[in-house]
Amino acid sequence: MATSSAGDLRNFAIVGHASSGKTTLSEAMLACAGVIGRMGNIAQGSTVSDFHVSEKQHQISTQTSLLHSTWMGKKLNILDTPGYLDFISEALAAVRVADFALVVVHAQHGIGVGTERVWNCATDCGIPKVIVVNAVDKQNAHFDEVLADARAHYGPRVFPLNVPINPGPTFNQVLDVLRNEVVTYETDGHGKFREEPASGEWKDRATQLHRELIELIAESDDTLLNKFFEQGSLSEEEFRAGIHAAVQAQMFIPLFCTSAASNVGVGRLLDFIAKYGSSPLDRDKVDAEDARSGAQVQVKVGGTEPVLQVFKTMNEEHFGEL
Repeated sequence: MATSSAGDLRNFAIVGHASSGKTTLSEAMLACAGVIGRMGNIAQGSTVSDFHVSEKQHQISTQTSLLHSTWMGKKLNILDTPGYLDFISEALAAVRVADFALVVVHAQHGIGVGTERVWNCATDCGIPKVIVVNAVDKQNAHFDEVLADARAHYGPRVFPLNVPINPGPTFNQVLDVLRNEVVTYETDGHGKFREEPASGEWKDRATQLHRELIELIAESDDTLLNKFFEQGSLSEEEFRAGIHAAVQAQMFIPLFCTSAASNVGVGRLLDFIAKYGSSPLDRDKVDAEDARSGAQVQVKVGGTEPVLQVFKTMNEEHFGEL
């Protein structure tokens, strides 16, 4: 069986308020990575993560599911969590073992109570957050309002790395701020897309947002900030290294737009996760309790010894506790 080094692991929890599209986003990720041939459907009970009979009957997630894929040479361990507050313990437990959290917000409904609960948990655990504004293909999607609301809640460090060009039922184009490109997606669920340079008003907007992003990244590091003031820009290498560092320090909270149902925007989100997402090495140490003494201890991550953390047990009628 293939093994991955700690630096090549991306362990993340997909969390958020109920019905924001977390399970469908997980399904879209698996489709992009070729793990499944086509996306399943919650209404039909055919998604990979909602496999329990009660989930299929009620069409909601009731437990955390662990999914796996690879992307750009990185091993993705995806924790798809429930959004309903009845099952909040599942989401909170997943956050505690993840290296970062994808916080999904519905483009129609915005930030909800469940959003705040998982956000605060991720903050308490000291892990980075990435916001995904999903369902931008809905009739009354309000991307700009959700972005403004996110900044009102979490500060100006929330910054869009892509923005929808044609939100609503025909949504299939995004402006990629990192690459100054317009990305046009097929909407058949496979996540395929084509790229072209931004032009006209979208080129102007991409240029402005890209410069604002460079300033934001530079502000997270004194050395980068001094160079930015002296030269007015950063090299591509400095910029990309700065993104990772700024995300880890949460001086920069990336925000993406997607339509998980039609697999629009998900591929570029996966690119970001593979390139800049946290690995276990970014956590360095994990707080734990000594089973014998009850004392609080810190377990080092990324050393020569393997580290295991149990976050979920199940009890089956014929097998007992698993």
